[in-house]
Amino acid sequence: MPEMHKRYLIAVLALLAGCSSGVTGITTVTGNWTLRAVNHSSLPYTLSGSGATKTEVLDDVITLFEGFTYSETSHKRVSVNGQQSTETSIDTGVYSLFGTSITLTPNSGALARRGLIEGSTMTIVENGLVQDYKK
Repeated sequence: MPEMHKRYLIAVLALLAGCSSGVTGITTVTGNWTLRAVNHSSLPYTLSGSGATKTEVLDDVITLFEGFTYSETSHKRVSVNGQQSTETSIDTGVYSLFGTSITLTPNSGALARRGLIEGSTMTIVENGLVQDYKK
């Protein structure tokens, strides 16, 4: 192999070795991401109201699949004058990655959510709420 080709091959291999998805600390982003805290407070987290009339987040799981699709299932407890009911929300969509950034775009047409993945933590900031998910 000519010397020029060897140098070119070495340079390409070095460049490829330095490239990565940008997400650090885990081998893949696919799998279940479980909500652990909202605004640095553990669950259940009160979204609105107080006392006998309030809405609380009980849990939320985002599952990232190969092929850049996701599903999300969350549960909220709604209390009205002391009467409680539980609401389940299920959403699906697509996600994209750019370095450590993730964008979740729901199929429902709702606004996309953006966050960061660092190690086994995904943080999404939405409507003034900091949501910390763990894998």
